[in-house]
Amino acid sequence: MAESDTILQLGIEAAREGNREEARNLFSLLTRQEPDNMQAWLWLAGVAESPEERRAALERVLELDPNNEMAIKGLQAMGVTPPARRGAAPVPPASAPAPAEPSRPLTDEERYAAELDTAFEEYDALPRVAAPPRPAPDQVAEAAAEAPGQPSARERVAARRAAMTDEEADLAATDRGPSRLLWVLLAAIGVLVVLFLLFQLLGRGGGQQVASNATATVSVGGAVITPTLEVSPTPELAGAATPTGIEPLTPTGELTPTTPLTPTTPLTPTATTAAPPTDLASANPAPVGIGTVLQASGWSYTFPGGCIGSCAAVLGPQLGGSTTQGQYVVVLVQVGNNTGTAQPLPPSFFVLKDAQGRIYEPVPQLSSVYVIRGVNADLSMEDSIAANGLLTSVPLIFDVQRGATNLMLFARDNPGQGWPVLNSVP
Repeated sequence: MAESDTILQLGIEAAREGNREEARNLFSLLTRQEPDNMQAWLWLAGVAESPEERRAALERVLELDPNNEMAIKGLQAMGVTPPARRGAAPVPPASAPAPAEPSRPLTDEERYAAELDTAFEEYDALPRVAAPPRPAPDQVAEAAAEAPGQPSARERVAARRAAMTDEEADLAATDRGPSRLLWVLLAAIGVLVVLFLLFQLLGRGGGQQVASNATATVSVGGAVITPTLEVSPTPELAGAATPTGIEPLTPTGELTPTTPLTPTTPLTPTATTAAPPTDLASANPAPVGIGTVLQASGWSYTFPGGCIGSCAAVLGPQLGGSTTQGQYVVVLVQVGNNTGTAQPLPPSFFVLKDAQGRIYEPVPQLSSVYVIRGVNADLSMEDSIAANGLLTSVPLIFDVQRGATNLMLFARDNPGQGWPVLNSVP
């Protein structure tokens, strides 16, 4: 018995981690060893590879327990009419429908498998973005090949160069780099700078006066340019007379610093955008339609429609190995990463607010415990989301107090819009 419990637990852990093939192998092994193990057949139906395998597993559950509600609902969801329940009353005429038979409470394992059963239908209802069709290889080859009978690109370029005139060649050379006229002008400017530096050096070092006008001629494009440089005589620094009435400056001693400079109040950057409100309990988001895509902080997000039953549900006080005094609530959302960097969804991006003004944040670790990747959602809150802008389904797990009503889901950075997800939490 201990060995079968170990195999069942290993299969459940593999299913929750997204290893459906490993989980399917473990559950199949257990059903072969214990053909009457109803829990193994239920989990095998949850990770079945095809609808036929899933139907066979659910029908085996009904053979073991004809009144099993989860197997009956699973077959009904597949469009299969389950066999009549054991001890069920005869079906009355259509004018007087039979009262519903009371169902026994489900165990934790049966409830989780029921959620797994519903997750198949929810996942199939989520929209998918189709990849653009790729062109066929023969189409690519036809587009790349040149028309038969036409000269190649290299031959057309060679013919064009041979037909160019001298002026067109000069223009083409000008397009490829600086023109010769520009180079001559740059050379003339360089000559003027050198002459100016020489005049300054000779005037300061030799004490001789330099002619007031220095000229140099430069030929540019066949024309002679004569720039004129005005230079004033500079007296010798040594022995130069001090102007009358002005005392020469004499050093008095070493300079000593006086009061040291002290930094004043540091500058603080001014906020350019308004920060989101910190008191989210006072936020009153306006309800938007289900499936409406909103934007906030580089992410697009929506509360999707089309889920079978609801995209938000109460899971109970236990999830995996965690227990709470309140109730665990799951809300399925779709998010798109437009930040330019692959990263997980920020833990505090979404908040849940009840009518009593209480704010709840999702628990990323419980999202990883709940998710079965590719079954009830695409990724968990702890998984990295590619920065491709495509909508990806992620389950949010909230720890909500009992008695909470009118729960509203919205983004922390966009508290003006949101979706009502649950009326009450028992």
